[in-house]
Amino acid sequence: MKKTPEFIFSGARNLCQPFFNETGLNSFSYSRLFMDGTRSEVWSDAGAFEHTFHKARYIVGAYTPQYFEQRERYSILDRKVETYPAHLRTRYRQQLADQRDYFDYDHCFAILNQNHEFCEYFIFYAPRSHVMALNFYLNNFDRLESFSSYFLQAAAGLIEQADQYRIHRTVNPTPVVTSIEAPAQRTFPGEKTMFTPREDDVARLLVTGATAKEIGNTLGISHRTVESHLEHMKQKLGCTKKSMLVKELLAKQHAHYLMHQ
Repeated sequence: MKKTPEFIFSGARNLCQPFFNETGLNSFSYSRLFMDGTRSEVWSDAGAFEHTFHKARYIVGAYTPQYFEQRERYSILDRKVETYPAHLRTRYRQQLADQRDYFDYDHCFAILNQNHEFCEYFIFYAPRSHVMALNFYLNNFDRLESFSSYFLQAAAGLIEQADQYRIHRTVNPTPVVTSIEAPAQRTFPGEKTMFTPREDDVARLLVTGATAKEIGNTLGISHRTVESHLEHMKQKLGCTKKSMLVKELLAKQHAHYLMHQ
């Protein structure tokens, strides 16, 4: 993975600092998630970025837009992650805890925007001591929206540069302990006649970045059974590699989301 240049972070910080001074917030990150699991990142803090994607790596390879409702634009992330599947919930809890404990970036709030090519997250943080941060977010949607629009334009060059240093899906995600949970509602309605119910469950977890072992633990089946399901799914969609299968599933899932907006 190529190292993201320092000027991207310093440039973002310079754009954000006046907003931080006005609002009492202390960090901002812009994330652009693509359907193949890669992501472009522009953060106001290089250290927090480095910890997230090169050291702890809790969320590398994770893809979560499917867990947001069709018109869900605003999210309090420490509450939202509690709705994720167990293996993702653990990873995102760890991510948020590290941001809070190591960098004093707490009270995480996100604005979500999806289009035909990717999903964008505009993420705001406040110090732990800013106990009224949630009230600020809820009473200032217009200011948050205005800053997000401003950042998208002012940081266009930085975002373009960051796109050359995309974070790729990890080959071996960070191991996590998962618990067996009931399969969630189908995420691939268009595949009901093609996939079996169990294959649909496997697909739902696969696109989040889960390994065969993690999928097996979540569904209460062996990883060999998961691999067998994956082989059948690849055959049905004409894919020769698991990476191709993931990309195909994400495309179908994303298309379904856009059709129902």
